[in-house]
Amino acid sequence: MRARYWRLAGIAGGLACAPAALPAQLLVRAALGARYTSTLVHDSIVTPFDVRPALAPALAVTAATPVGERWMAQATLDFSTSTLERHDAAGTTTGLGRVSTLAFTVGLRRALPAGFAAAVGVGGLKYLPADATGIFRQGSGAIAGLGQVTVEYAPVAGARYGLGVQARYDAHRFVTPALQSEGFDSARLVHRVTLAVRAGWGGGAAR
Repeated sequence: MRARYWRLAGIAGGLACAPAALPAQLLVRAALGARYTSTLVHDSIVTPFDVRPALAPALAVTAATPVGERWMAQATLDFSTSTLERHDAAGTTTGLGRVSTLAFTVGLRRALPAGFAAAVGVGGLKYLPADATGIFRQGSGAIAGLGQVTVEYAPVAGARYGLGVQARYDAHRFVTPALQSEGFDSARLVHRVTLAVRAGWGGGAAR
C-alpha cells in the first residue's frame, strides 16, 4: 500500500521534471516545502491529548494557463507525508504510524505589483494511512472538501526559471468512520500552512 502512495507522488514529480514540448500558453510549476497541520483529534483519556501529523515535506505541481492580462486558471496536485503523532498533556509524543495526504484543487491566480501574486482554489483531499490502525482502523472516510489561499513572491532575478517563494493556507474538515463509531459526531476543522520554494517551466516561466 505504501508503494502505491509513493507512485502517486512520483507521477506528480515526473510531470514537474518534464518541461519539454509544453504548449506555449501552458505553465507548469513545482513547489517543494514544509507543512504544518493542526490537530486532527482532541480527546481525553485520564488526561487530554491531541493527535496531529508531524511537520511534513510537501510537493505541489500546478498547471496554469492565462485567462486574462493578469489572471491565470490553474489546477494543482499536492502530496505530503509524515508521521502521525499523539501529544499528551505531560509533553510526551508517541508515533502512531505514517499518514499521507493527496489533494487536488482548481482555482484562479492573479499577478500583483512588485512580483507578488495571490491565488484561491477549491477541491478535495484524501488521507492515505500506511496502516489500518487507530483512528484509521475502519478506513479514512470520504474525500474532504478543501479551500486554499496562496501568496507568492517571485524576484525579477529568477524570472527565467519561474523561481519564487510561496505561503499556502488551506482548510478542511476531518473525521473517520472509527471516530464516528466512538461518538465523534462532527468533523473537526483542520488548518494546514505550507512554506515552499517553486520553479516553473513553459509559458515563458511567467511570474
